[in-house]
Amino acid sequence: MQAVYLYGIVGFPPEFPCRIQGLGGNPVRLLPQGDVAAVVSPSPLSPWPLDEAHVTLHETVVEDVMGNRPILPVRFNTLLGTAEAVIALLTQRAQVFRSALERVAGKVEMGLRILWQPAAEPEVSPDQEIQERGPGAEYLYWRLKEERGRSRVRAEGERLIHALQAPLLSLAVERCLHPFPTERLLLTAAFLVDRERVDAFRKRAAKVREDFPHLRFLLTGPWPPYHFVHGTEGFPAPSLPADRALASLPLRPWNRG
Repeated sequence: MQAVYLYGIVGFPPEFPCRIQGLGGNPVRLLPQGDVAAVVSPSPLSPWPLDEAHVTLHETVVEDVMGNRPILPVRFNTLLGTAEAVIALLTQRAQVFRSALERVAGKVEMGLRILWQPAAEPEVSPDQEIQERGPGAEYLYWRLKEERGRSRVRAEGERLIHALQAPLLSLAVERCLHPFPTERLLLTAAFLVDRERVDAFRKRAAKVREDFPHLRFLLTGPWPPYHFVHGTEGFPAPSLPADRALASLPLRPWNRG
């Protein structure tokens, strides 16, 4: 038996202008229901291996389709049992899909990562009075110092994030910010940008980079609107544990674009 592998949701018609090859070398086709369609290919019932090669191929299909029309990309390894199940899904969520497609039409996602090195906290030892109070007082001193240091770093980072994103906002329709994902990563951000403004967005980002030479920037895109899709949340991945059903974005090769 075979399942149906789902890459995304698009408007319909038209059909694809050329052949697209999907996972396992299977042909990608449209499965329409009214004015929306699922981008699908045949698949085994079991999930595909969660590795760079398969995730990259999934993303390549999404990007190929994006070159032809707006697409709502869905989660890697989204499998439905039958074509009838896909049609039922399209029927149930048709209005949601239409609204989401209108929202991202003519737009792409630009990704931005910013690395930083927070200023080191000056080394100040507890004074003699605290030391004389014993280990408990000294422990509380270091805990308070550590907490104040974290607050200072976060406040510094928040000021930077505000200053960094402000010049880009006038060129973006929407933004999605994830501050402080790691100690060294100040910000990961996604911006929804009109296609015709991508070059202007890149130039503006380059100017921001010049204004903050102590930070490291990684700008990528244009991508499908992974962070700005509504309506494809909760699609099933039947045999895939929830903690492994990763969205495409984290495995995307960020040195592209």
